[in-house]
Amino acid sequence: MAEQTHSKDGAHEGGHGIGRYVLIWGILLVFTGLTIFTGRLDLGAANIFIALAIALTKATLVVLFFMHLWDTGGVNRLVFVVSVLFAVVLIVGVFGDLMVRLPTALPNGGPTTYEQFPGVNPHAE
Repeated sequence: MAEQTHSKDGAHEGGHGIGRYVLIWGILLVFTGLTIFTGRLDLGAANIFIALAIALTKATLVVLFFMHLWDTGGVNRLVFVVSVLFAVVLIVGVFGDLMVRLPTALPNGGPTTYEQFPGVNPHAE
């Protein structure tokens, strides 16, 4: 934990100043602008990976500095790293599953016309 000192009036002062928080806040604002900018671009399949990378970076900064994980060590950092790895495994599993499915099993890859299937006529009586 950060070393805390007591002043004469009983207020607590952290071991680091406000400049650190302002710097991280500025970096988070830059990444938020980057999120908005890349959200308007059409980068194909890379859109989701870029968005996830930006979100993971912002979440890591919040956890490390605003939740004081940077100042603690040991088990707390291990829990954070394991949780991030678990989230990555879940994301890779979902995208891995989507990559091996047939296009017709996907919501946007399904058939839109019956001409794709010879012999199928929904209007036949």
